[in-house]
Amino acid sequence: MRPHPAISSRGSLSLFAAAVLGAACQDPSHPPAKLAFIVQPTSIAANAPFFPHLTVAVQDADGNTVTDATHAITIAIGTNAGGGVLAGSTTRSAVSGVATFTDLRINEVGTGYTLTASSPNLTGATSTPFAVVVGPANKLAFLVEPGPATVGVAMAPAVKVAVQDVAGHTVTNETHIITMGISLNAGGATLTGTASVATVNGVATFSNLSIDKIGTGYTLIATSPNLAAAISTSFAVGPGPASRLGFTVQPSPAVTGVVITPAVAVAVQDAGGSIITTATHSITVAIGTNAGSGTLSGTTTVAAVNGVATFSNLSIDNAGTGYTLTATAANLAGGTSAAFSIRNPLVLTTITAGYFHSCGLAVGGAAWCWGSNGGGQLGAAVGTQSPTPVPVSGGLGFAALSAGRTHTCGLTPGGIAYCWGDNSLGAGATLSSPVPVAVAGGLTFARVVAGYGHTCGVTTGGAGYCWGFNGSGELGTGTVSQSSVPVAVAGALVFANIIPGRTFTCGRTPADAAYCWGFNGGGELGDGTTTSRSSPVPVSGGLSFAVVGAGGFHSCGLTTTGAAHCWGDNSFGQLGSGPQGASSTPRPVSGGLTFAMLSVGNRHTCGVTAAGVAYCWGDNSTGMLGTGTTTSSSSPAAVAGGLIFATISAGRFHTCGVTTAGAAYCWGEGGALGNATNQPSLVPTRVF
Repeated sequence: MRPHPAISSRGSLSLFAAAVLGAACQDPSHPPAKLAFIVQPTSIAANAPFFPHLTVAVQDADGNTVTDATHAITIAIGTNAGGGVLAGSTTRSAVSGVATFTDLRINEVGTGYTLTASSPNLTGATSTPFAVVVGPANKLAFLVEPGPATVGVAMAPAVKVAVQDVAGHTVTNETHIITMGISLNAGGATLTGTASVATVNGVATFSNLSIDKIGTGYTLIATSPNLAAAISTSFAVGPGPASRLGFTVQPSPAVTGVVITPAVAVAVQDAGGSIITTATHSITVAIGTNAGSGTLSGTTTVAAVNGVATFSNLSIDNAGTGYTLTATAANLAGGTSAAFSIRNPLVLTTITAGYFHSCGLAVGGAAWCWGSNGGGQLGAAVGTQSPTPVPVSGGLGFAALSAGRTHTCGLTPGGIAYCWGDNSLGAGATLSSPVPVAVAGGLTFARVVAGYGHTCGVTTGGAGYCWGFNGSGELGTGTVSQSSVPVAVAGALVFANIIPGRTFTCGRTPADAAYCWGFNGGGELGDGTTTSRSSPVPVSGGLSFAVVGAGGFHSCGLTTTGAAHCWGDNSFGQLGSGPQGASSTPRPVSGGLTFAMLSVGNRHTCGVTAAGVAYCWGDNSTGMLGTGTTTSSSSPAAVAGGLIFATISAGRFHTCGVTTAGAAYCWGEGGALGNATNQPSLVPTRVF
């Protein structure tokens, strides 16, 4: 006999029971009465969702699920064994009498937690006890933050970093290597000490970390493989106690009796060399090693401001090599400066003003330069600007010098040309050099002159050569191809001299005829046109010139009788012929003066009479006319000061000259004046 289907198997029995229960729960005599946990909470990791998901049923008094119940059921912590917080969707509506909670989690560990379930008008339920445990390692966190620290001193208390789970609990049963570094480096410092430490009970202790520079706003970063990094709160690193003095601006080479610049500065420092910015000590400087039996003049005792005493007017009266200064203050260890030299003022035979620098030739042929040095045009290390003359490296003796835009050239007594700086060196593959390099080709020159972007020279046989940029035909080769070595000027002309301007060139023959070539947009070639030429064309007018010069946008010549004529652009009055426009042919300079020499600058011109009186005209925006004002002049204006000049040189925004006594002076834009400052001067100021 076959068994009844309702009891033939466990599955069939369940179906039968469900049907009976369903019928019972739909019976009005069995209303909803209570709640019950159908799936109890099991032990979970902190902040991890319960799994399997909790389910709570609405039941009648006999414990049967009321399948048509839709009550809102709320879960809460009953026994709060760890002081945790229940997160997630804590209220759910029953579906077919059962509410399922899929995202509940508790954030604090503990053993013996319980949950409660409640719903209005129903008897609540309490779960079985369960535990919340520490989860897997997830991230790093600073337990002890770096506090205000002292430079070079181990941070105290020691910085501590923990390995934590996602809820922020320390994972004590794993060992990790944690590495510390600087995240926000407020002072450009280096972190020293043991920067990689293994955790003990989940915590790494960094007992000897220190930072070597003061600063505000440092942060540290802790990292470990497969864990989220941690960044500390910001902190400051301050100096230690004041203990010593240190020269923060060393004394530079200077001239006897001239203020040492930049100003010497001495700081109050801690043992590690950090400046104590709150210090106000009175600091005294004196000569240490007295290499020239000199006397130190100026204000020798100065109170520190923000920890630094600045000595703005120190000078020494005797020349010597190897001077030092000492610094002393009460209760602090003293300091000694680096060695420096004091020299006598230069006696120059000639001077040449470039675009941003100047150079001079001393008695004996030594070359000195000063001003901007972005391309190495001073003959010293690139970028080392100097407000006073520095010797050109290499030890060569020169008979002549010429300063261009970012390069300088010199000619030895034997006719060998050397150039240094950036571009237009004529040395082939060597495009820039802070030391003199020989011009290629083995030519023997009588004259070499540096221009804006090109250089030209005349050999002892009168042949003209140029090299460098040639975009406007300024090399005079008949083409616009540039050359890094000397190339012959076209036309087989014999020259006495060639002067390169900005993007054009002019030359004079031994027969006193003037020729120009290159750019001619403003009439600077003087041939009666504004047509640019890539080979020499004669300057119109039939004048006999003893001197010819090319500037930025105009040209000038001095006739054999000493009369000055100029041509080209006249926007600033640089032609010296009054407020007229440009001229493509030579026009007499007004005033009727007779000059012994003439020099053409960027937008101004200068000349010296036979009596040694200097006159300038044209642009005066930076005081390069030397008249004591910044008012431009379209006719010759006397240079102030009453000096008697032997030679003069007009540059870009400054002018220089040498007196008959061998004293050098410059005026105009600051930086290239050689007056031991970077300040401009509207009148001649002494070159030291």
